[in-house]
Amino acid sequence: MKILWLNGNPNPKFGGTEIHTLQMVKELTEEGIQVLLACAKNSYVDRHADGVRKCYISFPNSLALLSTAKLTSLIKREKPDILVANNGKEYLNALLAGKLGGVKVVFFRHMERMKQWLVRKLVFPHVDLFLAVSEHVKENLIKEGVAESKIRVVYNLVDEGRFFYTKKPEDIVELLFVGKLDEGKGVMDFLEAFMELTKAGYNLKAWVVGDGKLKEAIDSYIARNGLSERVKAVGYTPKVEEYYRRAHICVIPSKETEAFPRVAIEALACGCVLVVSHVGGTKEAVEEGYNGFVFGAGCVGELTEKLKSAVKDWKRLSQNSRALYERKFSRSAVMKSFLSALEELTH
Repeated sequence: MKILWLNGNPNPKFGGTEIHTLQMVKELTEEGIQVLLACAKNSYVDRHADGVRKCYISFPNSLALLSTAKLTSLIKREKPDILVANNGKEYLNALLAGKLGGVKVVFFRHMERMKQWLVRKLVFPHVDLFLAVSEHVKENLIKEGVAESKIRVVYNLVDEGRFFYTKKPEDIVELLFVGKLDEGKGVMDFLEAFMELTKAGYNLKAWVVGDGKLKEAIDSYIARNGLSERVKAVGYTPKVEEYYRRAHICVIPSKETEAFPRVAIEALACGCVLVVSHVGGTKEAVEEGYNGFVFGAGCVGELTEKLKSAVKDWKRLSQNSRALYERKFSRSAVMKSFLSALEELTH
């Protein structure tokens, strides 16, 4: 099988699709799959894609006709079995090039909804296969008119060289929040629940990892409530895996719905108990009472009670998180789902 993987975003910064591209291309190459990566020169993907054959095509907008023509020529020359488009802005270009080049076209869907109705109406019906990053995204694709038979769920991969389990300390239970520091991520709910637990006498420590517009408000809350020794807001760090490995419980208290945050999978890989809000696809990483708990978004009281249960039984729940990761989200599980979907498409 030969795959042409497309991620032509020229932005030198990165987001979820860039991380996903790099991890998938790396793992596919290690599997012995022929992969050709089409990316923008000097983009984040270009600068971090090592050991893979690359060619340069940039898609600065949703209809880049010269780039589409270049991609079509590349397809006809290289003759891949499948073209994978990983970014919504590239969908129209990818479909046109794929059909002109006579290749199967596969779209990864990382976002909950496609806001551009023209893409939904004119592009989606002609795509050969959609790979949804959660059951939640799959359900939304069906609502947008995509036939269920054309959708497979393939969860995001994480780098198992970075995210892995190490034995947790037993003298104190540590809680972790990872994400953008804004109202929609529910970080203040996390801090309020933590405050209630400390008032109740629980011996805990908390880490807040990330940056955002609430950073000053968080620092003020910590100082005002005398939590400076118990709560550390460390900002953004490229070494986030170090916090997952020491944390016993990872809290994802999002108030706004999400497709499926990478935080959940990274936390499971490191053996963290998960306590998550019910919105979006995040709850797919939790089997209630087995490896964590789900609570109503924005309900600090319910979050506090679920955290009490998690703290009391963290050892069992942590081991179950690792077991769930291996069964559902590990490299082997994800690659099996991905490759079987492509084999089914090409045969």
